[in-house]
Amino acid sequence: MNVLFLAPDFPLPADSGLKVRVLSQLELLSSLDEVSSVTLLTLSYAPVRAEELSTLQQRIPKIKAEAPIVRGTSIRRDRGALWRFVSRRLLHNEPYLVAVNACVEMQSLVDHCLDSRHYDIVYIGYLGMMSYFPSIRRRFPRATVVLEQHNLEWQIFERLTEKLALPVRQAVKLEALSLRRYERRAMQQVDSVVAISQADADEFQVLAGVDATVVFPFVEPKSPRIDKTEEPHIVYVGHLAWQPNVFGLNWFFEHVWSTIRRQIPNARLTIAGPGLRKDASGHAVCPTQWSLPGVTAAGYVDDLSALYDSALGMIAPVIGGSGVRMKILESLSSGMPTVTTTDGAAGLNVKHGSELLIADRPEDFAQAVISVLQQPELRSNLRCSGSAFLEAHHSKAACMAKVRQALERRDGLANRTVVSTNGD
Repeated sequence: MNVLFLAPDFPLPADSGLKVRVLSQLELLSSLDEVSSVTLLTLSYAPVRAEELSTLQQRIPKIKAEAPIVRGTSIRRDRGALWRFVSRRLLHNEPYLVAVNACVEMQSLVDHCLDSRHYDIVYIGYLGMMSYFPSIRRRFPRATVVLEQHNLEWQIFERLTEKLALPVRQAVKLEALSLRRYERRAMQQVDSVVAISQADADEFQVLAGVDATVVFPFVEPKSPRIDKTEEPHIVYVGHLAWQPNVFGLNWFFEHVWSTIRRQIPNARLTIAGPGLRKDASGHAVCPTQWSLPGVTAAGYVDDLSALYDSALGMIAPVIGGSGVRMKILESLSSGMPTVTTTDGAAGLNVKHGSELLIADRPEDFAQAVISVLQQPELRSNLRCSGSAFLEAHHSKAACMAKVRQALERRDGLANRTVVSTNGD
């Protein structure tokens, strides 16, 4: 069985939730005995070196990774990208999330691969890559097309409107409605839909009437962690341009951090992850509202182990979004006692006080962080429960079984006829 896998970004380094999920799915697919090869086609904002391609192929032997297509910058920085988006909206009725991932060079690479080899499975690893679906369906009408749904994407745009002023708010509202229609149609057109959580699968059923297969993220177990410091230091790791993360950190610094510092004056927080602007010397720069006493911006960190060793715990204040927060699974795997919000823990069958501390009120979140910093026994209990949770729900064997189930689905065959006649 040959698989063609489409993703919006090269998965190494795995420095964002989407990349971590793509890498996880590639590893699971290649572990299936019935899969002979996986051809990976990706986009990238910067050229990927041959050594990086080789590293991925050595890590996952069945992978044949084509050199990523370097795409343009976002429409905020590139007028050409803006006009491409407008033209695709007018010609193909594609929302921003899809149009921004569409380019002629990638279409040519997809067509070349489809013309030169037979594929039994086409795995579209992100809704934004659905612009290539028509070409896939034309060339391989009997191939099973799987769509990976990382979130209810339209809801993220919808929630953005709460933070925006007119007229931008109305424009984003219209974009959310367009994306909702597209997302429903996309799930109905493909043969199989993969969800990251049961909560998302339930939402997909309501929106599009599809029975998605839930494939929890596979998490590689790591060595047990013990405290290597006594300093009251916590860390935050995440993509710092993703709106649910930004909203969460804004809330944390406005309502929580000062309470922690009043009770623990020498408490420190290090923020790590891509997405921050850099100064002339290349150092990450915190937004003004995050530039508070005790806060340091590390920017992107290639190896998080040293950062984790310097801290007693992690925070993950997430507001909005859906799916599963990959950074929460990373924190559990790394043995980092973590304080998060209800949105941060969404999609995971975790309990407050067992695997994580979960709080939505500022005073409760602050007290949870203080407890992590001051109570070694609590940190030890959270680590043990988190490790047991991953073994029960995110083992490789369990996730492989679910991936196999998704590949065997052919639910979209009936739905394609419906979609072609209702015009929505």
